[in-house]
Amino acid sequence: MTERQDPVEWSREQWVAHGQPAADQFTAMVAILRAHQAMTAAIDATLRTHVLTRTGYLLMTTLQLSRDGTRPLGQLSRHLMVHPTTVTLALDQLEKRNLVKRSPHPTDRRTILAALTPAGQELLDKATKALADADFGLAGVDGALSRRVVEVLGEVRQRIGDIPSS
Repeated sequence: MTERQDPVEWSREQWVAHGQPAADQFTAMVAILRAHQAMTAAIDATLRTHVLTRTGYLLMTTLQLSRDGTRPLGQLSRHLMVHPTTVTLALDQLEKRNLVKRSPHPTDRRTILAALTPAGQELLDKATKALADADFGLAGVDGALSRRVVEVLGEVRQRIGDIPSS
């Protein structure tokens, strides 16, 4: 019986065999992308049971975690690292379901704020519990390994400019 080879290791072996550059970085990229695909597939499957997209869920979570429960639309776009049009489309879908509401900023007429509705908070709580029960797409990864992943990726994110230098 042939032992199954790790696709990441196979990619590395083939990359090196073909004389391609930066094998370590290439292999890290492949490993991160494969883990991302597996994790997001599990997250998306859980969110589908609540009729939510990943963008919608993350948008609602960002609103929940905001200091006063609201965020300007432009801040949502920057925080979620998506185009403003994506935020608008996600908000349109969530607003049609009475999960979020838009309102004018009290002191800046140019700014529109988004906030969760009570129905949105209720759905968000249910979806978050379901995701937590599914380990946020990281089934089999315990707390210690999760913290190590955050630490290592924090260093990577710092070096690629995703975290501002202090």
